[in-house]
Amino acid sequence: MAVIDKFPRDYSQARDRFICAAQALRADTRVNLDSIAHPLEAPNGEALSTDVAVIGDPNAKRALVLISGTHGTEGSCGSGCQAAWLRSDRPKSLHETVKVVLIHAINPHGFAHVRRVTEDNVDLNRNFVDHGAPYPENAAYASLHDLLLPEFWTPQARAIADQGLETYAAEHGQFALQAAISRGQFSHPDGLFFGGHAPTWSNRTLRALLKEHAGSASNVGLIDYHTGLGPYGSADLISDTLPGSDTYRRLERWYRNGLSSPSAGTSTSAPLAGTMQVGVREALPNAQLTLIAAEFGTYPVRRVFNALRGDHWLHARGTQDEALRKVIKVEVSKALYPDEDDWKEMVALRSRQLVDRALDGLARG
Repeated sequence: MAVIDKFPRDYSQARDRFICAAQALRADTRVNLDSIAHPLEAPNGEALSTDVAVIGDPNAKRALVLISGTHGTEGSCGSGCQAAWLRSDRPKSLHETVKVVLIHAINPHGFAHVRRVTEDNVDLNRNFVDHGAPYPENAAYASLHDLLLPEFWTPQARAIADQGLETYAAEHGQFALQAAISRGQFSHPDGLFFGGHAPTWSNRTLRALLKEHAGSASNVGLIDYHTGLGPYGSADLISDTLPGSDTYRRLERWYRNGLSSPSAGTSTSAPLAGTMQVGVREALPNAQLTLIAAEFGTYPVRRVFNALRGDHWLHARGTQDEALRKVIKVEVSKALYPDEDDWKEMVALRSRQLVDRALDGLARG
């Protein structure tokens, strides 16, 4: 089976392939499988779950965690990478001191419903904040909200809104526009990159899984799969630590090339509030952590943001126009998961390299 055949078309196929790939290893590799049921259903009534496969000794003190589906629509990318690794010969040669914890579809509702966000319209990668404290302010987003989600999704309405966004970019810079929109906001629950007003099901589930399967590990590496920013098929390895820190130097030893830090201004991503890396540190306070978000580029950022705008507009405003609804859903899926063989091949190769380097880093201690 070619590597591109590991990449699924939707949540249902992704789950089947992940479970089958993990089960196929049981003949000659230690595998533990578990499923955590989500309280809601897929559009077709299918049950939803986050599935976990632990490869190797569950008591190993060194663990590599691979996460797919943090942003639901991006789940097919991470799922394909997970399945490709499971179907390779690498699990059979795993170092005896290392285990691999594969968390599949941590946001299964978004994955199945072709939405980047959770069932609460929450961006999971902005949800790991202290919900008992004042939320980070993002006044710039508030000023742009009505332009991002105009009343009507017509060419005329969008042209007017787009002109307003262009004016903001002309005054503040294109990256400032990206940062205002994407850093995370807590004022508009129907808006883009909403961080939520409570920990989501996926947030709580991830923390529990990390404690259960990596809580006793002394060294933990983590790769969280994302798509949407950067050159087509390439990977930006995003860390929220600063260059020069001990953690960043360890990342450099492991991965060597492709690392970036939003806080240092070297990433395709703006600095974000409430990322998963914050939640991982809270869940695993006693481990040495080496964390990256692997952001695989798809199409130009304008196309990706407009696809997200369309999907949020559809969710917030609704439409009786079935043709428009279909166009919006197809575009948000395509923008975050190109259905192109060359893209899948590039992603699979880079993912294999990253996992190999992380496992080598863990084995060396």
